Amino acid sequence: MRSQCLSGKYLHQCGAYEGLLCGKEGELYLKGREGQGYFVSRIYDSGEKGTQWDRLVLDIEKNAAIESFVWVFDEREEGERVDRKGTVKEQYEVISVRAQYRSNYREMLLYGRENGCGRYARLALVIYPGGWSGNRIFRGYSLSFPKESFTGYLPEIYRGNEELERFLAVQQSIYLELEKEIDTLGEKLDPANCGKRQAEMLAGWMGWGELVPLLDEETLRMLLETGFSFIARKGTCAYYIRLTEILTGEHVFFVEETENRRATVLVEKRPGSGKEKRLDWMRRNIPIGMDVRFVILDRTDRLDGLFFLDKNAVLAEYESELTPGGVKIDGLVLL
Repeated sequence: MRSQCLSGKYLHQCGAYEGLLCGKEGELYLKGREGQGYFVSRIYDSGEKGTQWDRLVLDIEKNAAIESFVWVFDEREEGERVDRKGTVKEQYEVISVRAQYRSNYREMLLYGRENGCGRYARLALVIYPGGWSGNRIFRGYSLSFPKESFTGYLPEIYRGNEELERFLAVQQSIYLELEKEIDTLGEKLDPANCGKRQAEMLAGWMGWGELVPLLDEETLRMLLETGFSFIARKGTCAYYIRLTEILTGEHVFFVEETENRRATVLVEKRPGSGKEKRLDWMRRNIPIGMDVRFVILDRTDRLDGLFFLDKNAVLAEYESELTPGGVKIDGLVLL
């Protein structure tokens, strides 16, 4: 049975790091473009001495300049002695010297080397500055065991051939990557559980890409969770009512002037800081041939086809001090 030692969502809790900063979702990235960043994982236990590990897979920017080392050993005390070193860089240097496996790529096979087996495993990684776009660099990793090879699906005569195993490892890597994408597709399409970066991507698929920079994460997820139900009704009253309520967080009314082919969305209260800009996005994205206007009642003092009274205005019955018989028109004085 194949097992994996995963870093988990919060990478900063899976080891020690130096020269790196922790992001909101647990990812690690370099402080700047001058120094290097070091990461040393905790000790992983396969549960059996002499384990032949399978592979290391890093979730890291494809064009990031890296160097990774994996050290496998049978005596836990050896690995614990490394933790007594003063700095993470010193721990990295010890592991890199003892490591049986080294790579500059995001994936590395962990078998085929002399004395390359052991119950325990540790990862050491250095990230060099430059060579990537953005700050989100290192998001996680997996160490899998025991050794798994596609030669196991071939006749016995082909098994145990190291060169053939390494040749098939390329195809195996492609296949396992596709399998992983399929297995995690449901999670990536779930707006409640996917990562923020994936949520932003989903919003782009829905046609809300320009709106994303204006949204906080809570509003973004609410938009995605309910958006699938009304996106097909774009251009209808229900669409503009619900979308405006989500973006502003305020109660909304809708006035439709069928004779003028015009509609007005009335926002009851002035939206909070930054939320009013979201209405500007809605104004720019009205379909051709439609006239939809957005009015905030809390600050309305205009005549625009319709007259909107703000919350301080009162309509009351007019009372006059004139006699019941009234007065002649020529007796009125205009002041």
